[in-house]
Amino acid sequence: MNKTTYLIIMLFSVQSIFCQTEKDYENTIQVITEAYNANDADKLFATFSPNLQSSFTIDKVKSFISENQSTKGSMGSASFLLDDNGSKRYLTEFDNASSILVIQLSEDQKVTMLLLEEY
Repeated sequence: MNKTTYLIIMLFSVQSIFCQTEKDYENTIQVITEAYNANDADKLFATFSPNLQSSFTIDKVKSFISENQSTKGSMGSASFLLDDNGSKRYLTEFDNASSILVIQLSEDQKVTMLLLEEY
């Protein structure tokens, strides 16, 4: 095979990797939304990587959910905004506000970063 054929095969391979990664993020956001809205700190905590679990303890997750639910309400839709140094930013609609959800996943689809920023 010539170089052009290898290049085409490589481009298709890379494209399928990116599609799978975006789907992983969508699935993770769905789980986060369900756990958040159900006030299920354990389910949200289970999505975290071991490193994030050591710094964002279950008690902090419970506080995070209750504080945000009391001010923002339930979490609704999330729309992709941009890639930012390995993390992804989503405009997330809540009952009473809009926020930026910043999320980063490990290779095994565990959450390594989870932030809510004011919009």
